[in-house]
Amino acid sequence: MIKISKEFQIGALVIATVAVLFFGVNYLKGVNVFNPSNYYYAKFDRVNGLLESSSVTVQGVKLGVVKSINYNFNNVNDGVVVVLSVDDELRIPVGSSAVLTSGLLGGADVSISMKQTAPGQFYKPGDTIPAIMDEGPMSAVQAEIMPRIQSIIPQLDSLILSLRMITEDNSIQKTLGNINRLTANLEHASVSLNTMMSKDVPLILGNVNTITTDFSKVSTNLSRIDFASTMGKMDATLSNLQTITNKVNSGEGTVGLLLNDRTLYDNLANTAGSANTLLVDLKANPRRYVHFSMFGKSDKETKKD
Repeated sequence: MIKISKEFQIGALVIATVAVLFFGVNYLKGVNVFNPSNYYYAKFDRVNGLLESSSVTVQGVKLGVVKSINYNFNNVNDGVVVVLSVDDELRIPVGSSAVLTSGLLGGADVSISMKQTAPGQFYKPGDTIPAIMDEGPMSAVQAEIMPRIQSIIPQLDSLILSLRMITEDNSIQKTLGNINRLTANLEHASVSLNTMMSKDVPLILGNVNTITTDFSKVSTNLSRIDFASTMGKMDATLSNLQTITNKVNSGEGTVGLLLNDRTLYDNLANTAGSANTLLVDLKANPRRYVHFSMFGKSDKETKKD
């Protein structure tokens, strides 16, 4: 049995760790180590958040990644050189361009716009492809929306200051307290109303139903009354009263004679006057009309008689 030294085991472990780390990092970057690649260059004025391992697409299909981004520190006007690692089977026609597109939420990627201006001619690996900047929707945001936002910011500051002054005002605090009390009162009134609706209203409705029933009975009884006969009898009674009144006014009958005969009235008046005179005399001289004595007449009264 072959004995493996401890040093060899440690070395193998280190190599395996480095290999796993290498393949893992490249895998996370989107680089397929086992897939042969060709490298092309593109020079941009700025990269707008483009990162190494950003995707390189052709007609929406990912066929490579950004291998590296190189900034020329010696010449700031030279732009930024981006190294594109693409599938070795990809053939890029002369006239194509590398388009850098910025995302709406940040980040960027590179797409190769295929366009053949010289039939049968293709860029070779290591060639520089013409670069085009496509700002995308971010350019519209920066050109149109940002100036408006900048103009709105001072107004927002004034609004926030006004709101702060309003919220710190004591009168506002008192108003809020009054609103809280009003809300509590409304809640109490709502509870009272619910109680009334659940207790008093059914009783009232019961009474209304009873009254309605009574009215219905009264209406039924009224409908049974013969109003025509009753009115006929009233008309006959009024006619009789009218006849009696006419007779009395014309002097017919005993009552008419009593009311319309002047002689009878004078005789009654004279009779009443005579009766009054007789009563006065009777009261003044009762012995003229009454002869009565408990013990009989005296001698003087007998002689006078």
